[in-house]
Amino acid sequence: MTRDPAAQAAGNIDTSRVGWPTPADLEAVPDPAEQLRRELMWAIENRIDYAPRSLQTRLGPSELGHPCARKLGYKLAGVEISNPGDPAWYPTIGTAVHGWLEEVMRWLNGHLGTLAEGGPRFLLEHKVSVGEICGEHITGTCDVYDRVTGIVVDWKVVGEKQLKKYKDEGPGDQYRAQAHLYGRGWQRRGMPVTKVAVMFLPRDRMLHAAHMWSEPYDEQIAVQALTRAEGITTMVRGIGKAALPMLPTADAYCTFCDYFLPGSTELEEACPGHPGATGYLK
Repeated sequence: MTRDPAAQAAGNIDTSRVGWPTPADLEAVPDPAEQLRRELMWAIENRIDYAPRSLQTRLGPSELGHPCARKLGYKLAGVEISNPGDPAWYPTIGTAVHGWLEEVMRWLNGHLGTLAEGGPRFLLEHKVSVGEICGEHITGTCDVYDRVTGIVVDWKVVGEKQLKKYKDEGPGDQYRAQAHLYGRGWQRRGMPVTKVAVMFLPRDRMLHAAHMWSEPYDEQIAVQALTRAEGITTMVRGIGKAALPMLPTADAYCTFCDYFLPGSTELEEACPGHPGATGYLK
């Protein structure tokens, strides 16, 4: 599928998108319910593809801790996606739940009233600058900062197997780094940060299965993620796509990676995956 960057940036509907049901397509389907289904599916898929998260081209706090350096390199080098897969429905669910959670937290702020020093207890959806990579500021939007406890919270909506894994093994390098990067962002704004937390909410189980992971804030975890990303960025900017085969891979759900291509030998364009990768837990 070819995308028009200008239309994407404006959020315009691209009716030339592959899959759009033309009048001829609809006439060939006698059932009006099936006609409607096709139009509804097109609308849903189009809005997923054109969502702001789908259009990001710079690395953000959510990616800096990703264990696969080569994946970060592909994005930085502007390599074309080789494994588009299905529309990003699970992330779309997560985004929708995030919006609802923001409403919940605003309600809670209203219920609690203002703090003695003024303002609400919970600061919501604030953009923070977590550091620099090759002179460029890296910013991200933090879900929750609690002014009373100094705890930073990031929401994650996950499937059953992933939820169990996070309960048993912790959040993994990527989410852990993201949490500490947000902590650093608040610290750089002069706010005290005591702990960072990830609140895992079940996507397909009852709410009581939710799990919160937390640990004391450690600026060095954030700095290490930034330093690693700066090294990758420097390599890619210095020698371009020739850097990609030199970047290490990791067992990080390879078959769902945008740049995965089984058997690929042209590592500047696509990756065959990490040797022995275990796939993806839903």
